Amino acid sequence: MRYGQKSEVLRQAYDLVTEDEVRINTILGNHDQITGEGISGHVNKVHIPDFPIRTQFLTDEVYYNNLFQEVIKAGTVKEYTRIFNEAHPEYDPVTEDEVVDELFFARCSRDPSFAFITCFQIKPKSGGGMIPFRLNFAQLYLLEILEEMRIAGMPIRLILLKARQWGGSTLVQLYMAWVQLFVKKGWYSVIIAQTKDTAKRIKAMYKKVLDNFPSFVFRVPGLQFSPYEKSSADSVISDTSGNIVRDCVITVASYENFESTRGMDYAMAHFSECAYWKKTDGKSAEQVITNIDSNILEEPLTIEISESTANGMSGYFYDEYQMAKAGTSSRKAVFVPFFFIENDMTFFKDKKERMKFAVWLVENKDQEVAPNANSEPGRYLYSLWEKGATLEHINWYVKKRASFHDHASMASEAPSDDVECFKFSGHRVFNIYLVQTLREQNVRVPEFTGDIAMSESGKFSFVPDPNGCLRIWKRPDDARTTNEYLVIVDVGGRNEGADFSCITVINRWPLRFKGGKLEVVARWHGHMRYDYLAYKAVKIAKYYKNALLAFESNTFDKKKAEATEFVESGDHIRGILKKVEDIYPNLYMRAATDPEDIKNGIYKKIGFQTNKKTKQDMVDNFIVCFEDGNFVDPDERMYVEASIYEQRPDGSYGNVEGRGNHDDILMTDMIGALISDDMAIPEPLSDDNDWRPIDSYPKNESSI
Repeated sequence: MRYGQKSEVLRQAYDLVTEDEVRINTILGNHDQITGEGISGHVNKVHIPDFPIRTQFLTDEVYYNNLFQEVIKAGTVKEYTRIFNEAHPEYDPVTEDEVVDELFFARCSRDPSFAFITCFQIKPKSGGGMIPFRLNFAQLYLLEILEEMRIAGMPIRLILLKARQWGGSTLVQLYMAWVQLFVKKGWYSVIIAQTKDTAKRIKAMYKKVLDNFPSFVFRVPGLQFSPYEKSSADSVISDTSGNIVRDCVITVASYENFESTRGMDYAMAHFSECAYWKKTDGKSAEQVITNIDSNILEEPLTIEISESTANGMSGYFYDEYQMAKAGTSSRKAVFVPFFFIENDMTFFKDKKERMKFAVWLVENKDQEVAPNANSEPGRYLYSLWEKGATLEHINWYVKKRASFHDHASMASEAPSDDVECFKFSGHRVFNIYLVQTLREQNVRVPEFTGDIAMSESGKFSFVPDPNGCLRIWKRPDDARTTNEYLVIVDVGGRNEGADFSCITVINRWPLRFKGGKLEVVARWHGHMRYDYLAYKAVKIAKYYKNALLAFESNTFDKKKAEATEFVESGDHIRGILKKVEDIYPNLYMRAATDPEDIKNGIYKKIGFQTNKKTKQDMVDNFIVCFEDGNFVDPDERMYVEASIYEQRPDGSYGNVEGRGNHDDILMTDMIGALISDDMAIPEPLSDDNDWRPIDSYPKNESSI
């Protein structure tokens, strides 16, 4: 390495180490739950000299509490007590200790982080006796989200995707316990886990909190769970004599046996590790959760949280998380990466070792090949730094990765983002990080959304509709050209539950120039009867300078016996392509391979046929085209499909199974890229060219 290069590496490594100090302080810095200093939202500094916690940082809710305001105004607890007793001689005099207790309860009832550290005891994973519930960074992150929703008066609806071993389930359950103990009475909750034993363990954590709860808060000797109406599954919070202290019922059930939850008016629900709830003939995760949700009102402080580590790219949890992430669900998607977790850090023995690691990370940041199956390439490790990981988290990751034989298994246990963690059984065709990079580079808002229409005279009109199926990013110009545009049609179904049909328009004009790329300029995507779809494609192809129109013809090529289902549905598909040929001659034709066709003198057939060979060809071709950046698609939906496109164990290709998963847009791009390779380079047409617009051909459009 030359001196200048070495100097630049050292400079970058020094910058990493400097930033690392900031990141470590964020993770491990001062988050004092007792004083409130360093806790999000605790912005009001208050000094009360004779309060046990002299200096506090309070949230607005606590700071503007009437009692706090009066004591702050008086200056001391002692002075407030004197003023109050003089102003209310009709009452028994209050003591300073009683005022302190009331201030304590007032803060606990609106500051869960304070209540956790002062009233809640938990058993640490490392063993030993009970300790105060001190929040780690990941828990503080989740608590901030919960509190934002509570303070805003929103129903709390979360779907939590998490790495392991940071106490996510603990925080969810104890936050619900805080609501029942300090905020609401008559607020019933339910805990459902995969098995009853798991649910019982979650409830046992709540029980330990009650067993060690400070007696002065409710002025009773102690708290416990007592059976509610003699039910073994339902408990109520009482004192040690069985007298109800908080009229809040806690129900524990398993996914395997959730029938005990029927008929209860729950206000809060905690669904634990629901990605692992196995679907059976009798029930599914969606049915169980929907059954509970139907009893929860859409009111402030009602809570429904589904939490789990990832378990594949299908199933209820995956589907719900994707919808929440897209903003189409009532739930908020929350992800906690491994580099939020204090336990997932391996510290260096000294500054020299940390600097050496930083230099190694910089030197290998462009390395794309991993040294072995139990490690990651330098490019991936550096991407962890770019996502926000500390050097200590990356150091931990390198050592931990040696225990796993593939990236997907490690990503499921210690995910760095909410894409890689969803492990699946097949082989992902496209690199998910490249997909994300190209998405960020290429996605644009269409200039038009709506539909296209064409009059009898061939005049085009466009009907704007924000929910329309047609999106246009670029319109054609008036120049006369040939082979400029290519239109691909992938045929789906007419019903809402069926696959989508897709018409994609690709501009090939940039191929005339060095470095030119294919570019999608328009797309229709929706459900439509097959004959209407064919004519829609003709209109779009005509608009784009009489483009070459290529139908993916598998559906149209079905034999009569195979086509029965479509005929019964009113989709008379047989013969459609022949009718299209009568009105639009610029169709993609393939060589006939069926001996019957050849025997009858048919040597070419309309459309592109997808079979095992052609699919492999178009996948192989598109991998190169896509990864080399030679295909530009501005449609966000294509990148979603590319990220879930897999090669299955049997060698077939397709989207990962799951609600809302499709590959129709990607299919049109792949077919288009393959067909384009065999087309002539686009050319301008001079006035003396023998050229007629397709509209001038003597064909009858009504025949379709």
